[in-house]
Amino acid sequence: MDDRAPLERGPRRAGDRLQLPHKAGYRWDIQGMRAIAVVLVMLSHANVPGFTGGFIGVDVFFVISGFLITGLLLEDGTQHHRISFTRFYSRRARRILPAATVVIVATSIASVFILNAYQAKSELVDGMWAGFFAVNVRFARSGTNYFTKTATIISPLLHFWSLSVEEQFYVVWPALLAISGFGLLAVRRRRARASHVDHGSPSTAWVTATLLALGGLSLYFSIHQTATGPHAAYFSTIDRAWELIVGALLAVQLPQVAKLPPPLRAALTWIGLACIAVAATTFTGHTPVPGSATLLPVLGSAAVLAGGVGAPRASASWLLSLRPMRFVGAISYSLYLWHWPILILGEAYFPFPLNLGERLALLAAATLIAVLSYAFIEIPFQRAKRLTRRSYSGMVLWPIAVSMIVVVAIVGQSEFSFVAATGPSVPGLSASAAVIDAVAAARAQRPIPRSTSPSVLEATSDFTFIGKCSAWQRATSKICEMGDPTGTKTVVVFGNSHSSMWIPTISILAKQAKWKFFPLVKEACGYDDYDALRHIGVHNLCVVWYRWALTVIKHMHPDVVIVGAYGYREWAKGMAAILPQLKPLTGRLVLIADVPGLPVVPGYCLSRLNITLDSCLFRESTQRIDDLGIARHLAIATRIGFIDPESWFCYRHLCPSVINGVIPYYDTSHLTIDYARYLAPTFGAELGLSGPRRH
Repeated sequence: MDDRAPLERGPRRAGDRLQLPHKAGYRWDIQGMRAIAVVLVMLSHANVPGFTGGFIGVDVFFVISGFLITGLLLEDGTQHHRISFTRFYSRRARRILPAATVVIVATSIASVFILNAYQAKSELVDGMWAGFFAVNVRFARSGTNYFTKTATIISPLLHFWSLSVEEQFYVVWPALLAISGFGLLAVRRRRARASHVDHGSPSTAWVTATLLALGGLSLYFSIHQTATGPHAAYFSTIDRAWELIVGALLAVQLPQVAKLPPPLRAALTWIGLACIAVAATTFTGHTPVPGSATLLPVLGSAAVLAGGVGAPRASASWLLSLRPMRFVGAISYSLYLWHWPILILGEAYFPFPLNLGERLALLAAATLIAVLSYAFIEIPFQRAKRLTRRSYSGMVLWPIAVSMIVVVAIVGQSEFSFVAATGPSVPGLSASAAVIDAVAAARAQRPIPRSTSPSVLEATSDFTFIGKCSAWQRATSKICEMGDPTGTKTVVVFGNSHSSMWIPTISILAKQAKWKFFPLVKEACGYDDYDALRHIGVHNLCVVWYRWALTVIKHMHPDVVIVGAYGYREWAKGMAAILPQLKPLTGRLVLIADVPGLPVVPGYCLSRLNITLDSCLFRESTQRIDDLGIARHLAIATRIGFIDPESWFCYRHLCPSVINGVIPYYDTSHLTIDYARYLAPTFGAELGLSGPRRH
């Protein structure tokens, strides 16, 4: 966002053309809106009671940004009859890059010393993505949940998603504005030379039509994606663009807004603030944003901006223009940049959960640093003569900033010593014996191995992915053969992710025994008509898929069907329903009890500083023991095969995070590919693929 906010920012209209604004004063109320936006975001991030929806401050920023930047572009275009891209991006560089680069670099360095190795490495990668203003893409692709409040898994640079959205929008918006408005102007000027008619300003109609079309499409995608993929939608530039377009549309139509009666404009400012206040105090992490719900703070922000034109009497402009509001608004960019990493790194640094007072103290520290950042970084770079001498001078900051961030990331990653091994430390050692040895090593407080399979830093991404062979978020899947295609017998793995995690194991066994092997899996589904992840908004077509999968199995009539149980309390009813349906369709049906879950992801635990194997030795939960009893009872009642893998993970209810040099879990309840492969001999001995058996 640009700091300049003149009172009549945006064009005035003469006939059907846009003209230069009358610079009669300064829009101090916009600084006040920035103050409200950044304070709401900070209070929400600090978990201050009553401000669960404070994250909508970012939506307020988007509207302000679209309004001001479009006004600047229109002003530039009407003055010079074209939009200067070099001047625009040079100004953006001076405004955005210096403070952002310092925050990324400082956060990256601090993360190496404060966070564990896994988190620090992830943050360094986040920093590089943020340096290219594309970190929102990284968060969307990784399924990051913005509303997760756990410092151990959240990025200190998560808030850079909004800067990425803005910069991606402004990569294309000046060109679209030039084409829709000033491109038409150029044609008109050529045609009007003979008639000596003044066509020095673009028509508002074409610009407005472009904005309405693009904004409508963006809002449609936003509502749709929020319903189907809320985590990705939150970070999507396409799904957020309409918010900036609302501000841009207001800038284009500002002359018409200025004609509204002063009492109506004054009322708009108070109504707009009320909308923002309602959203900030009633929205929660479960509110479907950025879908239709976001219309409330976005239109409220637009109302405040529109109503503040001319600062009508009895409007909220006087409140927003108070000196404290103007001060906070002036430092709002630095405040936004610094407060989040200070909160996250502060929570990670202290070995105890922070209370409200301590979190507010961190915000106070962030405010002090923001003041210094504004005074010694933002202002000097914006006023530096060498960077303002020519229209393109400031653009040199782009390669400098990116280079600094990349160098810090490369140097920082050299601090991590964890490497990947090629397999188990002792090949051939049975899983049960390896677990006993691992528990003994942990009790002896031996150090974390430098070499593991997978490495400590790669363990959380070592999971089974079979692409289109999985029905994830689809009603059907591609039927894939993963064993020996010449085999005369067939084994099928059926179920959800607690079945699919055994695919590497069964694939090895099927090839060795010369059996055909087909996975029929759909992650995030229960075994009946309920959605196992409904509480976080995943709607996964479970019922439709299971009917299809049962038809496929009936047609195959495999020799063995393997089903994985899982540790949700609700699964028992679905399991009791699905097992009797499967039993007649196969020669042998086998139920695998769920693996013992861990309270902490091994990759996170093992990468902490100054710890031993004993620090990551966990006790098996009593809930898992209860779930095991339920699974065993179902297997007996249905008269099917049953396998309990407990001894492959725990000994006397103690569960290590490294077993024979292999990390068993990539999260808290799913196997790494490496450990699933390691278990093949043990699993094969238990299962026996020499031929079908009936129970």
